Amino acid sequence: MKNKILDVKNWKIFWFFVFFLCTFSCFAKGEPEWFLNWRTVYPNEKYIAQRGSGENAEKAQTDALSQIARYFQTTVNANLTTTMQSVTAENSVSENTTVIDEVSVLSQVELFAVEYTEGYYYKKEKKWYSVAFIERSSAWTQLKPQIDMEKNTFNRMYQKACGESEPLEKLKSLKTAFEQGKILLQKLEYARIINPAEEEKYAPERNCLSEIPAAFSEEKAKCRVYVSVPADYNRIITAAVTSSFGECGFSVAKSLSEASHIAEVLIEDNAEGSEPVSIIPAISLKLIGKETGQTVFSFEAESKEKTVSYTLENAKKKAYPKLAGELKTEIKNNLGTVFAL
Repeated sequence: MKNKILDVKNWKIFWFFVFFLCTFSCFAKGEPEWFLNWRTVYPNEKYIAQRGSGENAEKAQTDALSQIARYFQTTVNANLTTTMQSVTAENSVSENTTVIDEVSVLSQVELFAVEYTEGYYYKKEKKWYSVAFIERSSAWTQLKPQIDMEKNTFNRMYQKACGESEPLEKLKSLKTAFEQGKILLQKLEYARIINPAEEEKYAPERNCLSEIPAAFSEEKAKCRVYVSVPADYNRIITAAVTSSFGECGFSVAKSLSEASHIAEVLIEDNAEGSEPVSIIPAISLKLIGKETGQTVFSFEAESKEKTVSYTLENAKKKAYPKLAGELKTEIKNNLGTVFAL
């Protein structure tokens, strides 16, 4: 009888411990491995990962994602600036500055293939934690088609530029290829972070892009522009147009025989009335290849105000200097858009 009572007690003790262990395993869950050592769980050679925290699970994930985004943005921008500096190393300081300024706003963070751990609440700090991670192989699978598309577009544009014989048309094509090359470079800097070994396979495109500034300068040096303004007053408009071309890096020819291109400027006074007469002068500019007769650039502008005087000559004398000041800025801006890197 005593043995039976002992057996019953032993069984009760046994089932008590079973119940205790089950309860503990259900309600005393340990800290997840990624929380204790997330860099071991997501090693750098296979993942890009960051741990974030916040007042709830969603904010912890957002914080982790923002840290990855900042890493990409900082790295891509830094590498792009370094790359563009090396690309333009043989050019003038002003061209260096222009290119780098443009690149500094080029990088917009584009993240894909991002995954997250479940949020974990750490009681001691009263915070939620989560890890955002990108598997490198998966990200590369998504990124490669985008890079190849930009690469093919760049190669087409570069080949077109190399095939141009008209110097100013070649400048325009080189600029178009250069702008496309910067888009490709941005994609390649993402690739350099995600999969450096695969990114190295695009070295030929990087090399082509690095050759463009020197080719651009060489082609621009071939262009000598002769400025022709038949109906000018005291060469006021002629001086403004000549100055604009010079400041944009073009050589200005003193005679037509020395020129490769003619900047032909026509002035329309739009005169009304007589004694007094009012004018609103407007100009049209065409940049024409002397040998081909091809118009490679055109521009139109009109004075921003009406000028009134008792004679047409006096009206021109007052209006043309104002128009010249407006022209210098507008022509430089328009030439720079087309014929400067």
